[in-house]
Amino acid sequence: FFSGIHCSLFRTDIMPEQQVIDDEAPLELSELRQWVSEKRYAWLQKADEEEAKFKEELERESHMNADNIFGSTDDSDDEEREAKFGPNAGRVQEWTSSLTDVDGIGATYVFDEDAERKKKEPGSVPIKCIISDSWHGFGDTIWASARHVANLLANPEKCRQLMTPDLRQDCQDTSKHPLLGLPVVELGAGAGVPSWTAMRCGATAYCTDQSVPNRVRCMAESAQRNWRDMKNDYPEGHDVLIHAAKSRAFPLDWGKSVDEITGALRKNNGPQHFDIVVAADCCYMPCLHAELLDSIDMLMSERGVALIPFALHGNTKDDEVWSIVDRAKEKGFQVDTLEPQQLTPPKKTMELKQGLVNTIRITRT
Repeated sequence: FFSGIHCSLFRTDIMPEQQVIDDEAPLELSELRQWVSEKRYAWLQKADEEEAKFKEELERESHMNADNIFGSTDDSDDEEREAKFGPNAGRVQEWTSSLTDVDGIGATYVFDEDAERKKKEPGSVPIKCIISDSWHGFGDTIWASARHVANLLANPEKCRQLMTPDLRQDCQDTSKHPLLGLPVVELGAGAGVPSWTAMRCGATAYCTDQSVPNRVRCMAESAQRNWRDMKNDYPEGHDVLIHAAKSRAFPLDWGKSVDEITGALRKNNGPQHFDIVVAADCCYMPCLHAELLDSIDMLMSERGVALIPFALHGNTKDDEVWSIVDRAKEKGFQVDTLEPQQLTPPKKTMELKQGLVNTIRITRT
């Protein structure tokens, strides 16, 4: 799982008195203010303060009790690794879309010796994302479904094909990416690969996941790191930057009110709802299908489309996962099933079918 990991520090000739510059260390919260509401900024501030206090207490306790509880506390190997790469190596992941590689480039365990060439292919979209410390909802993994739908969104031709006729009508200018200026929301985002891909294409991307501060903080940091790169790629005032700057990170528990999110979207005469809704690998718990579909219903515009790519992970019966199709139809949606696509599973220990991505496309009838 080290393919695609960005480690900026590979020097082994660092002098003892030199301090390692850790490019993957969490950014200061103040740098993330643009990407969250004032309410959520205060929420994250409180969480940061509580975490700092907890770490301080843990460190104090470990000095007092570690030898008694755990035996030897020789961390020489960890210290050597940190000296070379920094303590956060692998925290920042890089992935690049590809017109020729279904996996994209990065974020799998397979080493691709041709990766650097592929990254320079025309039409490729590079993104950065943060792997959260929070395991809630298995959002600490970059799943095949996320890579698949991000690849579809990055490809202008395939992206247009996924749109409804009304939406496609407004995206006919082939000199611009069809996502330019469109409001896009991702549910259960985890690392948010589809969100940041849409943002890099000029969409106003709202990245959402469970109400876990660390997860939302990591999403906001992902937005900031991509924003930095985008400002190097485009001149000030470019349309891509104007729309991407309105992207946000929000907590959202499925089935709950979306007023906070749609209210933020409507500010400054913005749209009422989202034209593209993405929920990658969010079907593995059938007991939450109803809540997921409720959130899609509340967020998606009349002309919008929802993309739900997923793999079958074996945690429950396959038929139960596929039951989301019938549930969506019962809710009044038009449902289309796209051709499955085999990708590389995110981890070597996973079954091949965990990289076989099925996609259902939902629109309003």
